[in-house]
Amino acid sequence: MHYNRAIPFGAPAAHTDKSIPPHEPAMRWTSPVALILIGLMATATGCATDSTDKTPEPETRGKSAADLGTASAGPIFHLLAGEIYGRQSQYDQAAGHYAQVALKSENINLIERAIQAAIFADRFDLAQKLAERLRDLDPNNARAAAVLMISSLELDKTAAADRALNAWLTADAGNVETIFNEVGQYLRKSLDRDKAIAYTHHLAKRFPNQYEAQLVVSKLALSFGELELAQESVNRAMALRPAETAPYDLAMVIVNRRGDVDEAVRILRKAHERFPSEGRYASGLIEAQLSAGSDEAALALLKRTLDRRPEDPNLLRNLALFAFELERPDLGERALSRLQRIPGQADVVHLIRGRIALSRGDLDAAEDALAEVSSRSEHYANAQVLLSAARMELSKTQAAIRGLKAALDEADIDEADRQQLTLTLASALAESGQLEASLQLADQALEDWPEANDFRMQKAMTLFALDRGPAAKRVLREIIERDPEHAAALNALGYTLADNDERLDEAERLITRALHLDPDNPAYLDSLGWLNFRQGELDKARKALEMAYRESPNAEIGAHLGEVLWADDQRERALTVWQESLALDPTDSTLLETLRRLAPELLPASDRL
Repeated sequence: MHYNRAIPFGAPAAHTDKSIPPHEPAMRWTSPVALILIGLMATATGCATDSTDKTPEPETRGKSAADLGTASAGPIFHLLAGEIYGRQSQYDQAAGHYAQVALKSENINLIERAIQAAIFADRFDLAQKLAERLRDLDPNNARAAAVLMISSLELDKTAAADRALNAWLTADAGNVETIFNEVGQYLRKSLDRDKAIAYTHHLAKRFPNQYEAQLVVSKLALSFGELELAQESVNRAMALRPAETAPYDLAMVIVNRRGDVDEAVRILRKAHERFPSEGRYASGLIEAQLSAGSDEAALALLKRTLDRRPEDPNLLRNLALFAFELERPDLGERALSRLQRIPGQADVVHLIRGRIALSRGDLDAAEDALAEVSSRSEHYANAQVLLSAARMELSKTQAAIRGLKAALDEADIDEADRQQLTLTLASALAESGQLEASLQLADQALEDWPEANDFRMQKAMTLFALDRGPAAKRVLREIIERDPEHAAALNALGYTLADNDERLDEAERLITRALHLDPDNPAYLDSLGWLNFRQGELDKARKALEMAYRESPNAEIGAHLGEVLWADDQRERALTVWQESLALDPTDSTLLETLRRLAPELLPASDRL
């Protein structure tokens, strides 16, 4: 189930004016959290006062701290020293010098600048003293309260943090949601993880009847993997504000993370009943019911939703796809006909019809539908990729290649579409046997998009096809170096090592990492099973390959499973699996090579050599 509507953690809590060059004598504050999210302020480390500051502004350009040795240790000395140390990124010394003046000053701008230097230096004890000075001068100053809160958290003073948060909420009572979002941002991004988790639990108990607090707690808990707390807090938020949709959206993200389909159905049913005009809840509930195996309930809701004559394009698209999944093309066509009457949706309808035809194996219908998508449509590139797939399946290889090249000649496609089409063309060229042309295109693409590892994967596969294994492995290692969590590259290199019966320990590490990233991927399970076979672990190999074959019955996995069964003296089962695999794809090279070695009698005479 994929009901994953994005849940914003809250609007960005602070903004750093990037137009101010580093270390320039200007500082702009936009919210209390400007003192909190230190990372966002890296471009504004200068600490000079603005034009309202009564303290003289000394000239510091070109000076170093050593130049101050003979100066009098008065306010100007400390300001000058603070400015110079700040420009040299020696924030601890800068904070100390600014504090010498700020703790005795009544100039709010100066105190705020000193606070900033203290936070840059991780001098939270000093930041707290300076914030107390600021509060003494201006009891309702929200910045002071914000700094007191975060410095108290950093110093493990929970009670003081609570008092400061209360003061912050009082000082800026009209912005409760913003305050809790800023607190959430700080806990998630800046505070030590264990401290942040502990204070998140604390906030949940401290503000049980505060909607904004419970919503932020739920989002924080979700980000920390504390799913039980996330669920409890979002349930409280729902109860506190039944008319708000945000808790329901967040609840769906939580149950998706937990993989609880029944709970997803319950929440979505409740959301749909409360907000019947929100199409995403109807769509989400149908999808959840399908995932739960409740096809009749899903079909009944689909009919009721269509009977309401919806106008939401997203809802109509989903209804059409669900209808075809439920083998009710009459309802699917109703949804598509209604969608087609909405301005600007005709190309979407052609795309959906093409996708549905492809999923049903009706390649001619897919080709007809996808060819209707206008070259001016935002869906054009996607349609061309699907169209090329249909043509390749129809053995219209050259038509597929010509279509992709024509699509790339279109002037209006953006870079992302151009990249997608280029990758598809490189793949089509390789599949058609034009390996050198595919390799040349991949190299050219990497000059245009050097960070695009998809082209490196295509290049590696093409090199393998050209029997240039060492070069292919070097490319795979380059991908992994660039992206250590590139599961496909990890698996490809691990499988290659296992298939060549070399460096099996490294192969195991690579395949295990790939499976950790994508545990249910049948191709990765196939690699694990083949590795186990190379290691002589026949029982482990059989179990992994049986699982892979069950999830994705294809000829290559069948070839591997059959060979393991053959080695395990289960020859009748091996022959059965190979016969099934031949029916799936009689041209698969791995299967044909396996049968030539072990069961040539299954092959036609022409394939036995």
